[in-house]
Amino acid sequence: MLSHSIFFESHKSSYHPNPTRTTPPMPVSHQIAVLGGGISGLSAAYYLSQNVPATTKIVLFEGSKRVGGWIESKRVGTCGPEKGKPGNEGVLFELGPRSLRPKGAGGVVALDLIRNLSLTDSLLTVPATAPSARNRYIYYHDKINVLPSSGPSLLLSRPPIMRGVISSAISEAFRKPKDYATDPDGDESVYAFAERRFGAHVARNLVGSLVHGIYAGDARELSLRSTLRALYDNERVYGSVVRGVVKGGVEIETFREKGVMWRSRREDTDFFSAMENMSVIGFREGMEALPRRLREVLETIENVEVRTEEEVTFVKMGQEGEDIKVETEKGAIHASHVISALPAPTLHKLLSASNQPLPHLNHNPYVDVAVVNLAYDNPKLVPYDGFGFLTPLTTDDHPPANKTTPPGTLGVVFDSNAMPGQEPAGQYTKLTVMLGGHQWDEAFDGTPIGAVVPDEVLWRAMDVVKATLGVESPPLYALTNLHANCIPQYRVGHHTRLRELHAALQSPVYKHRLSVVGNSYLGVSVPDCIKNARALVEELVAAGGLSEEKARCVTGLNRVEVEGGEEGIGGEAGPGELKDSVRVKKGQLGVVMNG
Repeated sequence: MLSHSIFFESHKSSYHPNPTRTTPPMPVSHQIAVLGGGISGLSAAYYLSQNVPATTKIVLFEGSKRVGGWIESKRVGTCGPEKGKPGNEGVLFELGPRSLRPKGAGGVVALDLIRNLSLTDSLLTVPATAPSARNRYIYYHDKINVLPSSGPSLLLSRPPIMRGVISSAISEAFRKPKDYATDPDGDESVYAFAERRFGAHVARNLVGSLVHGIYAGDARELSLRSTLRALYDNERVYGSVVRGVVKGGVEIETFREKGVMWRSRREDTDFFSAMENMSVIGFREGMEALPRRLREVLETIENVEVRTEEEVTFVKMGQEGEDIKVETEKGAIHASHVISALPAPTLHKLLSASNQPLPHLNHNPYVDVAVVNLAYDNPKLVPYDGFGFLTPLTTDDHPPANKTTPPGTLGVVFDSNAMPGQEPAGQYTKLTVMLGGHQWDEAFDGTPIGAVVPDEVLWRAMDVVKATLGVESPPLYALTNLHANCIPQYRVGHHTRLRELHAALQSPVYKHRLSVVGNSYLGVSVPDCIKNARALVEELVAAGGLSEEKARCVTGLNRVEVEGGEEGIGGEAGPGELKDSVRVKKGQLGVVMNG
């Protein structure tokens, strides 16, 4: 993981991270190794610590000095004798994810983890009625276009980007759906689907912008089924996205996930009711508060060891039934089970080195993104009270949507609005500029990320805010980060490849010994990663996957079986079966609700 950071401020300042500690090794015979200390690995280790016997040793390996992966928060401008005192807290910059959406199964599981970690007092919340939740923008035709936030605003206010969208939506409701009977997988690119259902304008400018915001990716390359699943399911079930939305849409949670949601909510109904009505949540000291607390908790548990600055260099599966040998730069351990939370290409290298590769781990590319945080001492610098703006997709067969935007601009987040409360009110304007992604070559003239000069990135970011927001003054503080290979791009056919990987993990070489989790597989958001880590551990424990009597092979990808029609929705079931699958039978409901 390459992430280069450079900090700039108008006045002298410095940032010193707190030192970390690790617990001394505890000799035990039965060990589980967790590879990777990002949010997926930390969550997996935490849920293991809550579910396995105290005699089972859990060892988490992380190659860098810190844990949290791409979740990183830095507070700058807090030096001197007044450091940390009211009015001199400095500015908090988020280098990666900046908030959580408390919606769906992932949101509920993330909230449950936050509550269990006693982090609720440090939460910041943005209600759905807040301007930053309601006001979203796309930079189109060299102007900020305000997206409608309600039915009346859609009818009464039509910025240039919304012209023709209503007629496209009406037409979509009557457009013939794809024949999934002849194409059971039915996957296609996000762009191809949007163009087929709504037309090129919507595909390029609305959906293309959305994909820039989530994946920093090209909508023409990404899998519809694996990225914007609700669109895929609504066409399969109702024959139309619009008709599906009108009828309430298709629930994508499996029966097991519904049970987890119910069990979590019943512990503190008031808390979950309040939080699930929020648009986004964050933390006063930034998103990194979550992985920091996870590490603190893990290091207090006697049978858990967190090893930072210890990169895994080799994984040897050995013969069927043998322990797995995990080698690092500092030694080796033998584990009865390994949970890999590493990026799929990294796991591919480790397994290929031992001539035991798995299929498709190296298939999906990852994009590089430059993130530039800017803070100004004028709290009213930006005349927009919203979340921020994204930019449309540029295609070769159509003139670009903007002429003045610097190439490779993905979007700008208005952080002062998006997550207020991290600094004293009315003191700063904070912006985050995102550059590159699938447009990296356009943004930096073909220069690879390792050769890009951070100062040049800062100047390009300042050009972006000047061209789009009219901001010409220099920032008080600025922080530039170059994130190499940070977001996986789920290419078309991703679901089918996952099913083949799931089958390979059940082969004699890997069966009952290796499981995978992380953003390479079943979702890139922080809540997705937490949810999938919890599901993996609970399935391993329930199936006896960590004991001598193993009943069912748990790979971490078992959901692809569920999405094949066993429960929930999706997969190869027909539209009628999909509708029926939404109706939960009383007997099944009782089982999942009670665990």
